[in-house]
Amino acid sequence: MRRAIAVVTAAMALSGPGAADAHPPVGLVMDSRGFVYYSDLQNVWKISPTGTRTLAVIGVHTHQLYLDAEDRLYGEDATNDDATGRPYHRVWRLDPDGTLSDVIPMRAGYLWDYGDFGFVRDRYGVAYILQHSGGPALVRIGATGSVYRTSLPRSEPGFALPLPDGRIAITAGRDLLRADPRRQEAHVWKKDLASLAPRVMQVADRHALLGMWLDGEGRLYVAAFAGAAVIRIDRDGRTEIVVRSPDGWAPSGGMVGPDGTLWLLEMSTDNQVRVRRVMEDGSERIY
Repeated sequence: MRRAIAVVTAAMALSGPGAADAHPPVGLVMDSRGFVYYSDLQNVWKISPTGTRTLAVIGVHTHQLYLDAEDRLYGEDATNDDATGRPYHRVWRLDPDGTLSDVIPMRAGYLWDYGDFGFVRDRYGVAYILQHSGGPALVRIGATGSVYRTSLPRSEPGFALPLPDGRIAITAGRDLLRADPRRQEAHVWKKDLASLAPRVMQVADRHALLGMWLDGEGRLYVAAFAGAAVIRIDRDGRTEIVVRSPDGWAPSGGMVGPDGTLWLLEMSTDNQVRVRRVMEDGSERIY
């Protein structure tokens, strides 16, 4: 008998008992044509270069998105069995012509347990996966299929991002780690980075720091979700808050567009998700 699979929704309270046991979405990407894609944990949306917002993929629970060199969009669909609570997942791909297909068909377990697909890639196409079972680790999957595992000094790693120097930044609770997969070394880079943006959202510490991205100068941006702010780390390691979210909202992901525009994926205390675009002159647009 086929099991009933129910989509895990975005209804994870940001305050109150048992707050935020699931990750907010961090997926926000732009393709070569200027189309922006983001996840709200229930669907994936597309914003056209003219600002029109439409549904791109319906009924998928994905936290991260990945665009390859051919503008093909990848995401996950994480689900639970209604009767047993057992997790399932699949990986889908949306081609530029609108064709939707499965890269990995629905299967039991969590994606990170398999270690065969990662949404975080460097400029060479090398994939990086954060694993929890067997001890926290960063797994590097090379183009030839070679696998390297780097143990991490903090439990519950959140999200990873390749840096211009080949190292990998990793959020882990309130700390920011930095790993060198070539040497299989990792250490705490910015201890309690979250303290730079004092807590205003009642979320678990594992969600204090979420998505990360780079700008054209190689500066690192970190979404300080608990502090409702974005922290920028310059190439020399200097940190500063560059933008804050309004009351009731907090950034979970973002990107810097080719024109220097800052795009933010924000989530509200009542679980709404939106995209906020901050222009260099300080003006804003909400999608």
